[in-house]
Amino acid sequence: MSPATNVTPAVAERAVLDAADAMFYERGIAGVTMSEIRDAAGVSMRRLYSLYPSKSDLVTGWLQDRHTRWMAWFAGSVERHVRQGADAVLATFDALEEWVASPGYRGCAFLNSIAETDAINDVHRTIIADHKQALVEHVATLAFADHPDAPAWLPPAIGVLIDGAIVRSAVFNTTAPIAAARSAAAHLIGVTA
Repeated sequence: MSPATNVTPAVAERAVLDAADAMFYERGIAGVTMSEIRDAAGVSMRRLYSLYPSKSDLVTGWLQDRHTRWMAWFAGSVERHVRQGADAVLATFDALEEWVASPGYRGCAFLNSIAETDAINDVHRTIIADHKQALVEHVATLAFADHPDAPAWLPPAIGVLIDGAIVRSAVFNTTAPIAAARSAAAHLIGVTA
């Protein structure tokens, strides 16, 4: 009996999702096979397919998991910057700057995935759209807490700045777009960056 057979379903699923996250983020969805996920996760093909009957199902599970984990990281990082005295809206860009400067940064996994038109389906597109909407809603909560008179268009505008800065940071391999977006956001909310 192989050691992998003694692994609980929850542990196996976490290993599969972690492997999918690392590989899909680095190489894209289409660039990764189920066999590679199996090998990286250390599970049998039978176990992998019992958890995710198709690659499409795995992509769905990965996107949902990535959303939950990324939003938790993002909210925690923003909160840490707010506790250190940053304006809540500007703290979103401070958190993003940390992320962009981290090793292995390749942009937004959700934006990268939406570009893989042959590798995703409508279920995936809905998860991606829901992620982006949740990000704007989180920004709205932050914005209206610190700036109760802010216009309704502010959170979606900050969302555009965030997505644009993330993409440009990946393209140019620098945090400069995050700093530029932060300055633009400061101007929009009328505070000093």
